[in-house]
Amino acid sequence: MDNIEFQKEKENLKNIIEKYEDVMEYYNQRIDAIPRIYMNNEAMIKNSIEMYSEKLRLMEKSVDKPYFARLDFARDGETKTEQLYIGKVGVMDEDNNNITIDWRAPVSSMYYDSNIGRASYKAPEGICTGELLIKRQYDIENRELKSYQDVDTVSNDELLKPYLGASADNRLKNIVSTIQQEQNAIIREPLNENIIIQGVAGSGKTTVALHRIAYLVYNYRDSIKPNQYLVIGPNKFFVNYISGVLPDLDVENVKQLTYEELCAEFLNENIKLIDEDKKLIQSIVNENLLKYEKFKVSMKFKEAIDKFIKEMKENIIPEKGIEIKGYEVITSNVIKNIYFSIEKLSNYDNIKTKLNRTNLMLSKYIEDNYDVIMAKVKEQYQKNINIVSKEINKNELEKLSFIERELKNGCKKYVKKYFSSLIPSILNVYITFLNNIKKYISFDFFDNIKEKVQKNISNIKNRNVEFEDLSALIYLKSKILGIEQYDQYRQVAIDEAQDFGDFSFYALKYLLKNATFSIFGDLAQSIYQYRGIENWNSVASNTFNDKCEMKYLLKSYRTTTEIMNSANNITNHINLNTAKPVIRHGKNVNYIKYNTSDEQINTIKDILKQYNEKEYKTVAIICKNEEEATSINNKLKNESLVINNITDSDTQYNGGICTITSYLAKGLEFDGVVVADASECEYNSSKAIDMKLLYVAMTRPLHELNILYNNNIVKPLQQEVQV
Repeated sequence: MDNIEFQKEKENLKNIIEKYEDVMEYYNQRIDAIPRIYMNNEAMIKNSIEMYSEKLRLMEKSVDKPYFARLDFARDGETKTEQLYIGKVGVMDEDNNNITIDWRAPVSSMYYDSNIGRASYKAPEGICTGELLIKRQYDIENRELKSYQDVDTVSNDELLKPYLGASADNRLKNIVSTIQQEQNAIIREPLNENIIIQGVAGSGKTTVALHRIAYLVYNYRDSIKPNQYLVIGPNKFFVNYISGVLPDLDVENVKQLTYEELCAEFLNENIKLIDEDKKLIQSIVNENLLKYEKFKVSMKFKEAIDKFIKEMKENIIPEKGIEIKGYEVITSNVIKNIYFSIEKLSNYDNIKTKLNRTNLMLSKYIEDNYDVIMAKVKEQYQKNINIVSKEINKNELEKLSFIERELKNGCKKYVKKYFSSLIPSILNVYITFLNNIKKYISFDFFDNIKEKVQKNISNIKNRNVEFEDLSALIYLKSKILGIEQYDQYRQVAIDEAQDFGDFSFYALKYLLKNATFSIFGDLAQSIYQYRGIENWNSVASNTFNDKCEMKYLLKSYRTTTEIMNSANNITNHINLNTAKPVIRHGKNVNYIKYNTSDEQINTIKDILKQYNEKEYKTVAIICKNEEEATSINNKLKNESLVINNITDSDTQYNGGICTITSYLAKGLEFDGVVVADASECEYNSSKAIDMKLLYVAMTRPLHELNILYNNNIVKPLQQEVQV
């Protein structure tokens, strides 16, 4: 690093911070002046103050490190070289000159994608070409330049090392300056493309997903609002874990939900999700126990529901027509004729819309055919008065007068009441379907599941539903009642998507029909085998009609080479893609054998002491199941250790030492990890689900991994231990 150049860069930093502060002062003055400018226009005052306050908030967060890179670009056809400083926030002075360029701006893509020399980027006005003269990365802390390096002088892996060596609580914040080319290509995919990303553990799937949303919000801000984006995470704990990232990326009001929360919001029913832990444990013990659950998230289940809906559409109009005061005003045949004529005119995508249209046309029919209808009512009246007393005849005459008035008004109240009673609650519709499911599926298969179907029905009557019921419920409601406000969404990012079934994706796309999807997952971490997918091709085919692009993230940035190479033994064993680690070395994985429970606890205590000496801020003891996690947690607490036990009811993890199951740890990362027991009897190497759970556990640490085992270690790791 040249000392003269370093001093120039220090001066540049000082000047940019001064310009930053000038803009911040200008914004403060604007905020003070806004009430005087807009006087009594409260809406304009509120909106303007919010806009400038938000700009100030972002600048205040970034002023201590206003940029992380510099590009010197000589655009073809121009004599002046542009010197562009790239930061997390783009800032302009009062004369609209760039002080810093937002990392999401088109020109910034050259920092992530281009080498020194001929370069180009895609701008709204077309492809811009020129010569990239300097591409420089900076290390700035608290307004002080620590160092800089020209990117082409060292490898990407070397550049990443300072960031990858950070503790877990800082890593999500640093990716903007270290986005890799393959990650950047996914982040900057056009909004109108559906993409599926198969990414190995530690490849940055979550951070790429969130940065993609941030990129789209920035570049499509004139046409799409932030509340038209949606992020779907695997559980509430995970959603809270990532909740601070989007605001830090200058993105507010993007909804972040779990699949269960989205479904519950749409269904608007008082339902409770049945605990999945028991099912997961069942699937680990016996993979064949949950065939019915697997069926409910399959496209075959969707096909059965389609048959049911077709029958429902055909038979929705009852045999009884509309009656007023005991007189049939409109026959069922008249209503059916109108209803089925609509089907020929327009292919309505839900039954409610079709019924609403029938409702309107029926009222019009009544108005147009008043004389004919009234004549038929009078015929009924004549029959009634021939067989009743004079006193009752008076009542019948009053009824006739009332019906006359209603007919002149189109019988709107009675017609509305008639149609509103035709569609029961979606839960009841689903129960009706399940009660008749043998009509729509293979008879032999029904024999194998009929007891589970009855138990399922019993649970739903008590408003207890399984995760696997959610796809059917939102699909039924979408097809019957419509999607209402859910057609507003334009982009949906799904993380840990390998745990959704084919029907789950199809139902989501049907509900969010105007949205494109960015789907992130890892088949090696598909632990909910009774409801997860087996390959991405079925999703591309069934949900997107193959109008979907597959992308791959095969490089692991989370952990050290030593840890990743060890974990790759597991994916090799089950014939899945192995991860290519970034060249960041650390300690070898430490395999420790124990003989008794007390010896296991004492070993964990010694490891935790070592982690504490290294000032690890986030440490996990990962167990296969909750029972083991609770037991170890209690024993360590008895040793006066401060330790949390994270369960599926928890929504936050604020650092420190924790015990956690491998299935809850999916998607998270820690400075140091202890796998409590990787014995062959604990993780059966002949079971894919066990291998995936162990793989998840082994790929959580950033820096250090200790694996304990009793008797024999799991077979794929035996060679590691012998070495």
